[in-house]
Amino acid sequence: MYLIDEYVDIKNHCTFKVGGQFRYYTEISTTDDLREVYKFAMENNLPVHILGGGSNMVFPDGIFNALVVHILVPGFEIINDTGTYTDIKIGAGENWDAVVERTVAMNLSGIEALSAIPGTVGATPVQNVGAYGQEIKDTLQGVEVFDTTRQKFKILNNTECKFAYRDSIFKHEGKGKYVITSVTLRMLKDIPIIPNYPAVKKYFEEKGITNPSLQQIREAIIFIRGNKLPDPKKIANVGSFFKNPIVPNLIAENLKKQYPHLITFPVDNDRAKIPAGWLMETAGLKGKSFGAISTYENNALVLVNNGTATRADVIKTRDEIQKTVFELFGINLETEPEFV
Repeated sequence: MYLIDEYVDIKNHCTFKVGGQFRYYTEISTTDDLREVYKFAMENNLPVHILGGGSNMVFPDGIFNALVVHILVPGFEIINDTGTYTDIKIGAGENWDAVVERTVAMNLSGIEALSAIPGTVGATPVQNVGAYGQEIKDTLQGVEVFDTTRQKFKILNNTECKFAYRDSIFKHEGKGKYVITSVTLRMLKDIPIIPNYPAVKKYFEEKGITNPSLQQIREAIIFIRGNKLPDPKKIANVGSFFKNPIVPNLIAENLKKQYPHLITFPVDNDRAKIPAGWLMETAGLKGKSFGAISTYENNALVLVNNGTATRADVIKTRDEIQKTVFELFGINLETEPEFV
């Protein structure tokens, strides 16, 4: 049975430690409670905001006048197993990295490069979470959702999720309409492959490992991320703050002529992805203080809360960084976290 609390401090529920108070807050561990929660919201004319791990959110200061529903639905069930793959249905409230750890221990590949990413399973399809060449869309078979308009549960397949780079239906027409309650992943029994990223390849070259196990790949990712990204439990942040911009090949080639050491990643025949962190670091923004907000000393792409930051501080810092990068490179940086 769920309970609804009032005036709950936001800082305790988001890794950036920015925000005032939730007007109403509740935790849901069973899907049966969702209908009642939405009934309460409707009767009180309240918008509903779904919360996972709070690792990708920038909340407002003051009172956030909504019913915030923290999804804690558990579950880890093998629903199909063959000689080449295993399908696993996972509750939206499960800790994402714990799931990665578990699948790696089962010698199943597909999400090992997504190790050490904070948050819950239910949040991964929203952002189409990705790192080191893997994205959740690559393994996701289906998403169970609660349709808030029809008050019933349904399954969306991979195509219906409309995945794109850091994007999905859940950030557009499905926002507010669908509440993710579980995901089904198809995990492969393939021989592990070293992610084709310089830092990962360098890690294994230095260790003299040519055919790493899944566990060794996971350990490499955790090590690399640990050096680049601060632990949100120790330093308040929301991870990578800006998306890697995707630009026409002509723009990428012109930049490489100016900056020969720039490494770009092909997206398709016409476009390439440029590391946003490289753009920021080249613009002199790494380790830069903006007052209450700073860029992380080991990774320009991460904004950290120095302890007293407000949403206004975050917005001011974001705008200054975007302006600096645009003036130097002519490229617009888009934010990754959701501004609620």
